[in-house]
Amino acid sequence: YVAFVKLFLETAEKHFMVGHRVHYYVFTDQAAAVPHVALGAGRQLSVLEVRAYERWQDVSMRRMEMISDFCERRFLREVDYLVCADVDMKFRDHVGVEILSPLFGTLHPGFYGSSREAFTYERRPQSQAYIPKDEGDFYYLGGFFGGSVQEVQRLTRACHQAMMIDQANGIEAVWHDESHLNKY
Repeated sequence: YVAFVKLFLETAEKHFMVGHRVHYYVFTDQAAAVPHVALGAGRQLSVLEVRAYERWQDVSMRRMEMISDFCERRFLREVDYLVCADVDMKFRDHVGVEILSPLFGTLHPGFYGSSREAFTYERRPQSQAYIPKDEGDFYYLGGFFGGSVQEVQRLTRACHQAMMIDQANGIEAVWHDESHLNKY
């Protein structure tokens, strides 16, 4: 995924929180491969080296644990808000402080305007991410969420703990961390 960092940062510099201080944190198991991108005034990049995983599903699921751990170790002291974004996305238009709130999510574009019957929630009751067929009004994208550091830490810790319970019970939610995010 390091191949996506350059475009992600270049488009973020054009569209994300322009005119505000931004601290980008890139989680990677290939720190030396992160490209240099010129950042504007008041903007900085920290590369956080994390463990490699064989399956993309494990990377996705462990992301909640990593975010929660780094909230405790760094983020609570360094920033007020976190916006967690998949690096394989690019910004195409303005994203500003209007998104900041204690906790926010992004409606999944694949399900926008769909009925709850179309949502791909985890439907197996054995999973901690289980959402019954008659519940749930929105389907959230796992690739763009955030809020205050305290609230993001609560969310990511709860999702990680639920995933660990599922793992101990031999179950993996249908859409991994996104399923647990939707349950939260």
